[in-house]
Amino acid sequence: MDQLDISALVERERSGQRSQDLILSRHGVADALIMLLPPEEEYDQAMSRILSDPVAMGNLKFMMRPNGYSAADAGARRRSRGERQARKELLDYAIAVKKSLVPEHIVDKISDDEYLPPKRVLIDGGHIDMDELYLVVGCCGLLNIDVFNRSSSAGIILDARFWRTGISSAALYYSLKFGFNDLKLHRIGIETTEKNAGMRGWMENVVGVHVENIRKEALYLGNGKFVDSWDYAIFEYQWFGRTEARLRSKLRMVG
Repeated sequence: MDQLDISALVERERSGQRSQDLILSRHGVADALIMLLPPEEEYDQAMSRILSDPVAMGNLKFMMRPNGYSAADAGARRRSRGERQARKELLDYAIAVKKSLVPEHIVDKISDDEYLPPKRVLIDGGHIDMDELYLVVGCCGLLNIDVFNRSSSAGIILDARFWRTGISSAALYYSLKFGFNDLKLHRIGIETTEKNAGMRGWMENVVGVHVENIRKEALYLGNGKFVDSWDYAIFEYQWFGRTEARLRSKLRMVG
């Protein structure tokens, strides 16, 4: 390896460290439609219900448990992911929606005890004011962050009542934006299944990318059953070339 190669490798490691330093313990995003908040204990009950819902998890059966998730299980999951975030391996958000922003056709499907009281949520560098009752409707973020190779994967789990409301697009937009704009990643993958027409349609028709790879029987469903993984990827040149603008347009963002 010559001196030029060594210098490039050192700079690559330094750049990766600078990016890694941006992965904080309490990252958050405030948007006109949703709030992405640091996961907290008071959200465990909502996540327990979502993770145990066969409709919400219908396309994520490889993540389901036979008896669902108790609040304690959801708490253990949150703490485990928090430890991984502390090691700069992932970025985890709770997806929250203020009561006044819940679509009218969903309001009657939500019980009063699902709403959480107003609070000021502390995040790194500031706070987000949840100044009215609000709901936790899912989680999203980046997984398997590798700043040296500048790659990661993105994921989302959303309360089925909030499908087709724009929340998924907004949550994934901010996850991808942090990955490409802040962490300077080159590639972010999204793993789904053939039956998940919603995610595949979003990747192909909204993001504008096609399936990169189909890994045969890569995801275990239990009881000796497997399902293929349909793998998609977005690259930085696609993000800055068209995808970011396309998503902003879909979400009617300005500026």
